[in-house]
Amino acid sequence: MIPIRQSNADKANSKLEEVKAEPNETNSAWLKRVGAKDGVLLLGGASISHFRIRVAQSHARADMKPSSWSLAGILYESSFLSVPLELRGDASDIALDNGIQNCSISDYDDPDRFPNIAVLRFTRDTDKILTNCELLGGNKATKKPAQRNILDLPALMIPWLSFVWICGRASNPLTDGLGLPSAAFVETVYGIAGIELTPGLSSATSCPEAIWQAAKYWQQFYKEAAKTGNKRNATQQIPTGQYAVRQKAAAADWPKEDK
Repeated sequence: MIPIRQSNADKANSKLEEVKAEPNETNSAWLKRVGAKDGVLLLGGASISHFRIRVAQSHARADMKPSSWSLAGILYESSFLSVPLELRGDASDIALDNGIQNCSISDYDDPDRFPNIAVLRFTRDTDKILTNCELLGGNKATKKPAQRNILDLPALMIPWLSFVWICGRASNPLTDGLGLPSAAFVETVYGIAGIELTPGLSSATSCPEAIWQAAKYWQQFYKEAAKTGNKRNATQQIPTGQYAVRQKAAAADWPKEDK
């Protein structure tokens, strides 16, 4: 188990709206329909690796059920910044970019592969959030290197890859105090802006489920935090957002088997 502090909310945040996906609707079409262009993006995958990540987060839930989510990112327009475990491009890019990738929504469009999707907004200061991303991932335009001393994301990727690949004696990284890289990235970026994304969980064990739980049940925390904000930080707000959960029970059913 990992230590979790429970919210004292007696009901879920009413500012999170379930917007059910239409039959065969792609994720980009869903995002367009709800008008989402920024915020924290959560995705829940159905491949074996994403299934294992969802199950690993059972420790972050009071009911011990698998999470609906397996990847977190920072949405902007038709792309999002994240640290996916899927390796693309040259392996040396992982070290140079601190594992951070500019992901196209079109690569995560398939509702069979990524059946669950949510967009959560903790602040309206999108520009400040995107600027903070450059601290962790560098800036190719200005040739500024990534600052891995702030958060060494490749160091988190290795134990998670060992876990999803079932290599050796790899254990659940969350129980070892190692957060999922994509969620640790998002939380750190928001943390630099003065916004706590997982008030119920140690930031070292950040995961998509913890971010979801914060948006869903810690509304009073964010209401109070918004009152005590300062000009150096991003303007906080009670989280708002939309979500669609097509696969409520986690299952590794992608790719689809031929019938």
